[in-house]
Amino acid sequence: MTFQVTINDADKLAGITKAREAYNASLPEPTEGQEHPDGYLATDAEYVQFVMDKAAESYAKQYA
Repeated sequence: MTFQVTINDADKLAGITKAREAYNASLPEPTEGQEHPDGYLATDAEYVQFVMDKAAESYAKQYA
C-alpha cells in the first residue's frame, strides 16, 4: 500500500532535515570503499519513509 504525506511548513521541513542529519551522524563510519555507511539516508523523503516504516513496525508489534 502507498501513502502520501504532505508537509509544507518550513520549520517542520527543517526539523526533518536536522533529524535526518542527526540519524546519519549516529551511524558508524563507512567501511573502506564505501562513500556512506550502511543505513545512510541521503534525502528527507528517504528519512520520512524510514521513520514511517519503523512506526508501522512498532504498531504491528503492539497491536497485532
